[in-house]
Amino acid sequence: MGLEERAAETQEVLGLMMRAERDLTTARLLQDKDEEWSFAAAYQAMARSGRALILSEGYRPKGARSRDTHKTVVTASGVILGEKHKSLINKFDRMRRKYQNFTVETGSMVSRYEAKQAIRDAEEFFSLVASRLRDKYSQMSLLNDVPQLVSR
Repeated sequence: MGLEERAAETQEVLGLMMRAERDLTTARLLQDKDEEWSFAAAYQAMARSGRALILSEGYRPKGARSRDTHKTVVTASGVILGEKHKSLINKFDRMRRKYQNFTVETGSMVSRYEAKQAIRDAEEFFSLVASRLRDKYSQMSLLNDVPQLVSR
C-alpha cells in the first residue's frame, strides 16, 4: 500500500468531506440524465470520503499514477474500517475498477440500476466516514459547525 505519514489537517479533511457531499448531490441530480456521470460522481464521493478518512489517521496516499492512488484509498479505507465493513469496501473496489474503465475506455456502460446502487453505496460510505470523523474530532467545534456532517 502506498501511504506516507502526514499530520492530519482538519481543514483538509473537512474540505474533502464537503466536496464529497457535493459529489453526492451531483450524482443524484444526474441519475436520470446520465448514468455514467452519476456513477462517476458517486465514486468520487467515496474516493474523497476515503481520502479524508486516511488523512484523519495521519497518512496520505501516494503513487506515481492516479490509478495506484485510487487503489490505495480503497485498500487503506478497508484496513481502517475493519472486517465489519468488508462488503462495503468490496463495493467501493468494484466501483473503482468500473470508474477507471469508464474514464479510460470507450463503451464502458453503466446501467440506471448501477448508478442508483452506486449512489446508495456512496451515501452509506460517506455517512460511515462522517460519523467516524465526528467521533474522532468531537472535541473540535470546527467539525460540529458544519450542518451537512452533523445532520447525517
